Amino acid sequence: MRTRVIEDYLAELEGALRVRGPARHRFLAECREHVVDASALHGPEEAVRRFGNATEIAHCFDVEVATRRTLRATVGSVVGAAAVAGSTLALVNAADPHASAVLAWAIAFFAFAQTSAVCAVLAVLQATAMRHTAAHSADLALLHRRNLATLVFALLTILASGGVVPGHASPGLLLPGPVIAVVALAQVMHARHLARAVGGTAGRVVRSPIGDLLAAVGWGSNHGGLSRLQGSVLLAPVAPMAAMLAFVWSMQDHGGPGPSAVDAGIELLLVIAGFVLLGRGLGLRRKISWRTR
Repeated sequence: MRTRVIEDYLAELEGALRVRGPARHRFLAECREHVVDASALHGPEEAVRRFGNATEIAHCFDVEVATRRTLRATVGSVVGAAAVAGSTLALVNAADPHASAVLAWAIAFFAFAQTSAVCAVLAVLQATAMRHTAAHSADLALLHRRNLATLVFALLTILASGGVVPGHASPGLLLPGPVIAVVALAQVMHARHLARAVGGTAGRVVRSPIGDLLAAVGWGSNHGGLSRLQGSVLLAPVAPMAAMLAFVWSMQDHGGPGPSAVDAGIELLLVIAGFVLLGRGLGLRRKISWRTR
């Protein structure tokens, strides 16, 4: 017979849980079964003692579910961004060949597209690295921000593409991408809600993409110095490399040295501006302090 001791313990466990839905019901059912079975062998008091502190067990399960949902949301955000990219290509291919692009829209288009791609890469690297390490609330919050940025900038990209290359395309080709992205956005927000309930308002954390890459391939413990490099260290080589690629791309697109140099300069400014404006939110740099002693 289930004693009052067991029922009180299970009620405490249920009250401490933040997870809702089927996962919550399955977990409570499994805990009830284990405690009841142990009670038959050791007695209710000893069974409860051996099972552990209800608050700690609930927190561990909440963190596990929050991490699992966040990792799934990362997959969804990447799929959503890829779907939007497909819709964007469909829009570009259906553009009026005689239309000329407005410079402001063109700059916005490339800035949004590159930002979404960078955020997706950062999210994938972090999610892969987190599969091999313990998750903390600040890390989950950072991954949510990266996922949200991936999807939001992907949606802004397709909006900007309409201004860059006006034309007409079938709604059947354009709508699937944004719809998938909105569904992925809802998944990210759902995972974020649980993570905030578990960890509260997490502080900002800086994660090195190099460290995540090394951890993802299992080399993190052997390259401690590299794994601690912040994203700001990468800005020096990445910014001029991006400018050089923009120059080469523009030259191959039948642009002269002058216009290609302008494109390279714009790309350089976009990379630096993106790092300054979004670097802290994306976990690439610490807050810049302007205080002087």
